[in-house]
Amino acid sequence: MYRVRVDKETIRNHFHYDKWKYVLGIVLTIFSWSMLATVTKPQTPPEKKVDIYLVGGYMMEDAAKEYGDTVCMDFPGLREVNLFNIGIEGDMEYAGRQKLMVMLGSQSGDIYSFPKDEFKDMAKGGAFLPLDEYTDLTKRFTGEQLAEYTFSTEDDKTPRIYGVPASDIQSLGKSVFDTKDAVLAVTAYSKNSEKAVKVLEWMEDHKTEEQYQQRRKELLEEKEQQKQQKEQQKKKDR
Repeated sequence: MYRVRVDKETIRNHFHYDKWKYVLGIVLTIFSWSMLATVTKPQTPPEKKVDIYLVGGYMMEDAAKEYGDTVCMDFPGLREVNLFNIGIEGDMEYAGRQKLMVMLGSQSGDIYSFPKDEFKDMAKGGAFLPLDEYTDLTKRFTGEQLAEYTFSTEDDKTPRIYGVPASDIQSLGKSVFDTKDAVLAVTAYSKNSEKAVKVLEWMEDHKTEEQYQQRRKELLEEKEQQKQQKEQQKKKDR
């Protein structure tokens, strides 16, 4: 009878050449559980949240949550501003690109950050909302900057602005996600595109670490004051 030889060298070679299969399996398992949790948990209405997907390298989870919570505090009409990561670099590229296609195919996300070279193909494919009419946003950038993100698409031959640069948003790039050569865009299918554009304006208005930290401090102080006022009102009503 033929016997398979199993020793330390065999096992080491197996993991060396097949490790990507294990990595992919782990990623897909985690992703499946994540999708299941997303489906089963109570859903926030689309008009009450803005979901941001950062595509590229690694995202710092805790810093991302803090950033999203800070943005949300400045938008009374929103319950959530969420930052998600889709890694498409290194060993995670294959699984990341699968996840990206699932997210876009299921029309998930209001804002996406893409590396510049990836953004162009997505924009030309009609994935993003034209930003030309949102002058409160586009006026924050030079014509030269916007020209880099102006394209015609398969369905619209008129060149339009589909993205804005993220590389100068230090408050995001310093502690959350590497924004070098990154582009921010609003998805064409977003059910909350008006608020998504406003969030982009907020991000640009608080792009330096100093601006961001100052606004975060003000918002936390306002939140604490509101909490104290409510407690005082409760005491009066007793």
